[in-house]
Amino acid sequence: MRDLPISGRLIEEQKKRKKYRIRVSLLFFFLIVSMIFALSFFSHHKKLILGEIEVNGVNVIDEDDLKYFINQKLSGNYLYLFSRANNFIYPKKEIYNGLIFNFPRIETLEISKDGFNKLKINIKERVGVYLYCGEIVPEEKKDVGENCYFINDAGYIFDKAPYYSGNIYFKYYLKLDSQNILGSNLFDGEYFIQMTRFINGIKHLGFEPIYLIIDSDNTGHLYLEHRNIATEPKIIFKTNEDLESLINDFSVSLREKEFKNELESGYNKLLYLDLRFKNKILYKFEK
Repeated sequence: MRDLPISGRLIEEQKKRKKYRIRVSLLFFFLIVSMIFALSFFSHHKKLILGEIEVNGVNVIDEDDLKYFINQKLSGNYLYLFSRANNFIYPKKEIYNGLIFNFPRIETLEISKDGFNKLKINIKERVGVYLYCGEIVPEEKKDVGENCYFINDAGYIFDKAPYYSGNIYFKYYLKLDSQNILGSNLFDGEYFIQMTRFINGIKHLGFEPIYLIIDSDNTGHLYLEHRNIATEPKIIFKTNEDLESLINDFSVSLREKEFKNELESGYNKLLYLDLRFKNKILYKFEK
């Protein structure tokens, strides 16, 4: 087998093709670079920049704090080139997740655009219905209501509460499973609804619950509004029992005229009603 010599013309053609490919590659590269810089330039055009933020629906949350947070997310560039505040590529998901995480009072959040330059933020705030105030009731009355957190009607702890004296809000005292109070649920699953129904059931029977303490052994101490400053009546029950059956049984017991009359006439001296025992209620009055 013989090696055939390559003609000079063929070599010349190969060189030309190689140069052509290099030129095309360089041209393509410069076109891409030019396009990137052109897009970068237009991404900063003032007609495409979200320069105004409109916030609706806030009453408690500081609007300036919200706007500051959003502006922080809109500042700067992607890859040092493309404006994060551009109408078409702004970080909507990042803003949404950040607001939900950093402002736990937000219940629902909607982010939309109004034209090319305005970002609209529509918010529904959570409403505080109850208070979570730690594990132990303070010994000093003046300290009751300190270090409490708002709970919404689903049992979600969402914000630090200011100091409230008196019984404006019903208070819970118990140990939480989570280390982090904010963002926790007071109870697991549907249990909060069951507990709320139980407490409301006590109200419907003519009592006025003001706070609940739950011990580590699942014993609940539901304290009632007192008429005598010297006594603080309470209802004792097991929190791991069927609360619906418990309130029904208690309601049936109160239909007994003798028992009901004794409670009403001696309420000022009532110390406790104990519902922990099957088919009977233990109670005690101050002597």
